Amino acid sequence: MKESGEKMQRYSDEIIDEVRQNNDIVDIISQYMHLKRSGRNFFGLCPFHNEKSPSFSVSPDKQIFHCFGCGVGGNVFTFLSKIEGINFIEAVQMLAERSNIQLPTLDNNGDTAKELLKSKVYKVNEYAAEFYHQNLYNPESKIAQEYIKKRKLTNETLKSFKIGFSGKFDELYQNLKKQGFEEKEILESGLVNRNDNGRYIDRYRNRLMFPIYDTRGKVIAFGGRVLDDSKPKYINSPENVVYSKGRNLFRTKCCKKGGHQTNLNS
Repeated sequence: MKESGEKMQRYSDEIIDEVRQNNDIVDIISQYMHLKRSGRNFFGLCPFHNEKSPSFSVSPDKQIFHCFGCGVGGNVFTFLSKIEGINFIEAVQMLAERSNIQLPTLDNNGDTAKELLKSKVYKVNEYAAEFYHQNLYNPESKIAQEYIKKRKLTNETLKSFKIGFSGKFDELYQNLKKQGFEEKEILESGLVNRNDNGRYIDRYRNRLMFPIYDTRGKVIAFGGRVLDDSKPKYINSPENVVYSKGRNLFRTKCCKKGGHQTNLNS
């Protein structure tokens, strides 16, 4: 299957074919749904429409998928674009990163600027996740530590899910600035707000923090839970250049390939 138009012109056919050949379609689709082998193909319940009998077929020989129920079909790029809600270029980039393939830089200035902002927001999120996690172990975070004990969460669980604790007023913002991050990527991450007086205030304050990872293991968002009965009970990251609420589930970094979900933040 050939993608047409402007999208195909961004990367050469050789690069696209290399990415496709290094990402088996059965492996990729298995990260999102259960497949069972039947003859030469694999079958499962279509993720794009409701059905009770499996009509979604994946061919490892042809490296394509097809649903006999709703008619959707295509190659690994088509599936990833549809299931993640991303465009063709983003699907190529996602699969290239998964298989450690270095892609050439895009020529389009608008796309390049957006990709640069996304890469910076990922770094902001990565730093924030570590900042929150380390803050949980600080002597000043006793209230969070007592809550952790009450919920009987082990240190292994805390480290596996990188659970953390947000500080006061603008602690994260000040630390991000010390690390050299600029206001644009800090605000885009949704971790910091700017009030009417122009002051920067952390979105999450005195909350138990849960990083949200994508299928590549990158931190794309956060969920913050209060430690008492105040409202709102939860605050979640707003949508931005790296996060879409409609296509992401809470998952741990160590379980990214299985799309493992958890209800730790209940």
